[in-house]
Amino acid sequence: MHACGAGARTLAGLVLAAVATGCATRSSSVDHRMLLPQGGDRVELESRELFVMPVALASPEPVFPAAAAGSVEVEVCAEIWLSADGDVTRVAPFHATPECAQGADPAVRDYAQAVDAALRRWEFTPAMICEFPPELLAMRDEGDCRGPEITVRRVPVRLNYAFTFSSRGGTRRVGVARQRASDGVE
Repeated sequence: MHACGAGARTLAGLVLAAVATGCATRSSSVDHRMLLPQGGDRVELESRELFVMPVALASPEPVFPAAAAGSVEVEVCAEIWLSADGDVTRVAPFHATPECAQGADPAVRDYAQAVDAALRRWEFTPAMICEFPPELLAMRDEGDCRGPEITVRRVPVRLNYAFTFSSRGGTRRVGVARQRASDGVE
């Protein structure tokens, strides 16, 4: 019974270590949100077509800049360009909306670089436009692009994301609350 008690203490120690590690990881989590398009970059689809958004397969979080000190609240926006195969081909700052204006400030350069480095490692499925013959429009309504009768075109797209970095009381957080994408098909 004594050996069992020691094993229980060891197990309890491991559980406490796992919980403490989980808390440390949680304080540096990353949130982001996709920004809605603000106008002109849209493509009108025909009634027989369906646009399928790219899906992020891997989306590593930006690293909170090590030089950041004290309480901060920084929002950085970036535009990510995807090839027709879903590969990241370009990442650029995005300042076209009031919520993204802070990212143009040189004082947030380290945050912008962290976002750029993270987005270059993201992986996506390709964006597609599926074209359905008239007799299969029910499949379009269900979002089903499978079948030899369906014409599928992979298309390049640009997506805009906003990242919020915040630090209060020693707890750092990079925020990403998801929203709808900027589906500006190029």
